[in-house]
Amino acid sequence: MSVSESCTVLSLDDVLAALEVRLETEEAIAKLPLTQALEKCLLFAQAQHLHELAQFIKHELDGYNGQPPSDRTVQLRYFDYGGQIVKGLDQYSVYPLGTGIRKLELHLKNGLTLMLPKQILAFLSKAAGREVDSGHISPTEINHLLENIRSLVSKKLRSIV
Repeated sequence: MSVSESCTVLSLDDVLAALEVRLETEEAIAKLPLTQALEKCLLFAQAQHLHELAQFIKHELDGYNGQPPSDRTVQLRYFDYGGQIVKGLDQYSVYPLGTGIRKLELHLKNGLTLMLPKQILAFLSKAAGREVDSGHISPTEINHLLENIRSLVSKKLRSIV
């Protein structure tokens, strides 16, 4: 048996069924809330043994433990204890966000307030010349990030076939 014959031979029905599932998954990515779409996409990736895609989707859903990918950055605004915006920290506003999609979609209404480490707050307070209490990511920034991820997943799915 040759190498090509030893590979699994798919019937036309198998190919069409896999294509239909992929198209349904792409449609879900475009229309559903991203958490639901990624969960469907994860099932597809697992069923098709697309381990790299499945791992990527798991990280997107649940978050990154280490440094997130470079395209996963947002604009962060800083607030003082009274809830007022602290200006003058623009050079520190780009933030790599490793939070998972499940959590981000929950924060869409009010944005995401980040409790930063005390050392970072002390540094930012010194740089701003006033106390910095927290960092905040607006719902607009979260939506922008979610749409970027939605687009990236769609591209990854299209590149499979």
